[in-house]
Amino acid sequence: MADKVRVGFIGAGRHATRILYPSLRYTDLELISIASLNEEEARRNAAWFGAKYTYRNHQELLEHASELDAVLVAVPPPAYKEILTDVLDVGLPVWSEKPAAASASEARELEETSLQTGIPICVGYMKRFAPAYVLAHESTRDPSFGSLSYFHGKFVMGGGVYPDDYTFLVDNSVHMADLALYFMGEVAEVVAERTELEGRLAYGVLIKFSSGAIGTLQLGTTQSWHSHNERIEVTGIGHAVVVDNVTRFQLFKPTDPGGWWEPNYTVPIDANQTLMLTGYAHQLQHFAEVLRKETKPKVTISDSRRALELIDQIYLAAGGSFDPQQKASVW
Repeated sequence: MADKVRVGFIGAGRHATRILYPSLRYTDLELISIASLNEEEARRNAAWFGAKYTYRNHQELLEHASELDAVLVAVPPPAYKEILTDVLDVGLPVWSEKPAAASASEARELEETSLQTGIPICVGYMKRFAPAYVLAHESTRDPSFGSLSYFHGKFVMGGGVYPDDYTFLVDNSVHMADLALYFMGEVAEVVAERTELEGRLAYGVLIKFSSGAIGTLQLGTTQSWHSHNERIEVTGIGHAVVVDNVTRFQLFKPTDPGGWWEPNYTVPIDANQTLMLTGYAHQLQHFAEVLRKETKPKVTISDSRRALELIDQIYLAAGGSFDPQQKASVW
């Protein structure tokens, strides 16, 4: 494979345009083509980010699969299953923005297709690649940290975006579900309560993990998009780590001072740019390394399936009602 990995991009919406396309400059991925149902957005992004070709839909892009090494996809969740299946059918590896499916059952079907074909679906749970979360995860794996005993995660946003509970949980809270599984392992039991105040949602979740550890999740839309939104705290035996608002890491030890890290924003280098600190660029560079066979995928459709299964457990435990085996129909 050449120094640059040739990719097509399916999707040209707001999130992809603001975050994912700009992240490509930090990677070895070379943007060749863009497909979007909005032709104007496709042409705009081609001009901004240097793609040679634009297409009106993903089928047209995949007709030129021989020009590509892989495909990136960022679309609304109901569209993922068809698109990702079609990408695998032409034999191309794919990176998908999370959650890569509209429901756990769809993720399970994609997982089976990926396993049958041997073609990876890497999924964009970018927080696993954010430097502060990487430090925290490494700290909890040090033998001195002791057995993991407790996890607390806060992921509370502003309102006005999500039309219903399930959409909010699948498209937003799935990040914290993935982090809980990433740090603590499989889930044995979930208890949840839900309230709605002035049109805003709040979820309180109690988790018992298969290891015997416990955890709590604070999820909701009762805060502001412009204030403190995110925090995790993981407790071992005498040790604890905290990641605050993605970019600040603290390690607490029983007797020693511990340690901390945060970016030095005053130095204008790539490592201190938002797209690096939040993990977006790191995850796409990792995908390039996977394509070159330099490493194995760190986050796959199997991980997304597990996170979506936890979301289903939370939703149902808090009184939600739907058949988890059916495709989500609320988008």
